[in-house]
Amino acid sequence: MDSCFVPQAGSSEVGDPSIPMENNDTYLHGRVDPGNEESIHLVDAVSVKDSTRKGTKESILLAEAGPSNIASRPNLSSDASILPSNDRYHLNDLPTEIIDHILSFLEPFDLASVSSTCHLLSTRSKSDLYWRRHVQDNVPGSQLTSPYPCNTFQELYIAHDPHWFLTKYKVWFCDYFLTGKLIITRYDPRRGCIEGYRLLAEKPQATFDPWEADDEVLIHSFAPHCQLHLDQPVLHLDALRLESLITTSSKTSQLQRFNAETPMHITDRSNHGVFSNFLLARSVEARPNMNLWPPPTIPARQRVRNASQEAFVGSGHKPQKRSEVCEEAFRIRRWMEMSAGINGGPGVHLGEEVYTYATLDPKIYTPTEDKPYRGIWVGDYSGHGCEFLLMNQPDDEEPFDEASVVQREDETRDEWENRKKEERVYRGSLEAIKLTGDPNVPRGEYTFIADDLGRAGYVRTATEKRFAGARIVQSRGHIAARMFRNDKYIESQLIMVSHNRLAQYWVGFGHISFYERVDIDRFISHLNDPMPKTKSK
Repeated sequence: MDSCFVPQAGSSEVGDPSIPMENNDTYLHGRVDPGNEESIHLVDAVSVKDSTRKGTKESILLAEAGPSNIASRPNLSSDASILPSNDRYHLNDLPTEIIDHILSFLEPFDLASVSSTCHLLSTRSKSDLYWRRHVQDNVPGSQLTSPYPCNTFQELYIAHDPHWFLTKYKVWFCDYFLTGKLIITRYDPRRGCIEGYRLLAEKPQATFDPWEADDEVLIHSFAPHCQLHLDQPVLHLDALRLESLITTSSKTSQLQRFNAETPMHITDRSNHGVFSNFLLARSVEARPNMNLWPPPTIPARQRVRNASQEAFVGSGHKPQKRSEVCEEAFRIRRWMEMSAGINGGPGVHLGEEVYTYATLDPKIYTPTEDKPYRGIWVGDYSGHGCEFLLMNQPDDEEPFDEASVVQREDETRDEWENRKKEERVYRGSLEAIKLTGDPNVPRGEYTFIADDLGRAGYVRTATEKRFAGARIVQSRGHIAARMFRNDKYIESQLIMVSHNRLAQYWVGFGHISFYERVDIDRFISHLNDPMPKTKSK
């Protein structure tokens, strides 16, 4: 039936008279007049399928935000006092520069929410101006110029969501039995993937020189070389294509999205038949006798369980929604599959292991003027080889009071200023905690502790040529029998050679071993990787 209308000169407009119409025609309708607001309730409503929103990039983020995240944001409509008196909002009337400035303060979920409001804000909120920053903030050490392999930085962000915390925190250590492992995670813009490699250290054959201060003590030479084991990745996550994300979002519930395991396609010739899955972790509240990672020796904002009778498949170990995702820990499940033979039957699942990884709060390994020894270090452990440590300088209970350092009568102003600087720096304790370990003192344990770097722990200032000018303080060295049996602390002294090099005098053993700071930032960009060796013909 053709639509028809009857023109009526001088007739009033249907609906809101404040909204101008293109003409004054009166439309006829076969049933209910949509221009009459009182008749709208006569039209039955139809159910709306969720799939109508699953085909957009923004809906992937919004659907996974969960009610808890949404509820935590202020509800503007619930407080009439903060709303404009006019019924219309005028955000769209602002210059685009002002809108862009406002949007620049929004987090990814907020941008996704804004994109669902109107056409203008949808267009502005998808700009790479914001999404590039959100990706870049999670990729230290690498300046991104392209969203490859995605078309936009918004797609790239969603493609690796919720795994950006891996590259953001970059340093991860695991609970591998006794020895542990230290890996560096980074983003590779050449392939658009997140990858993690084990950090290794090797040292040349040691030499042994007598100590000038005590010729019965031997000094072990130490010149470590740190590098990534690039031939054997520990972690590898590819960017999921948008089409795959939309398909997954439409088929997978929010629950499955976060507690599902992600297969990692790691090509490693030396581990043929070995498979790995990536697992998000869920933090827990510490309780007595609970096995946690990281261990209590290492300061951490979040901890997760690292023991499970059900192989970490229960809901207590895996997040059920985004707000439960622990961004400071994750797990890797590894296993072997043996072929059933030439008939192509199902393989045999063997040797499954689950390793829990945790990161470090950047604050505790970033040196400052007052805490210059904070950092990640590598130490010499004789026959055990090189081991990585966290040098932890805890915050002081009270701030340093310069007025407490009074100038002496025989002291020049420069000497006084130097003494104030020394007393500000050499105060509090220094804890050396193993990130990787050995069969005697394993990962997660103290290797030595200097209880007071200040006057209470001061021994002397070295005058011998090898350590001339170095401050020497009392410390306690941690030793144990194999399998960490009968552990105890023994007398030792810490020789503070520089802010990048320390030496530990193990008094009972009669030797001095060294520790050096590791430049972690050198390993988070592929541009610093050594050139691959060419095979000789």
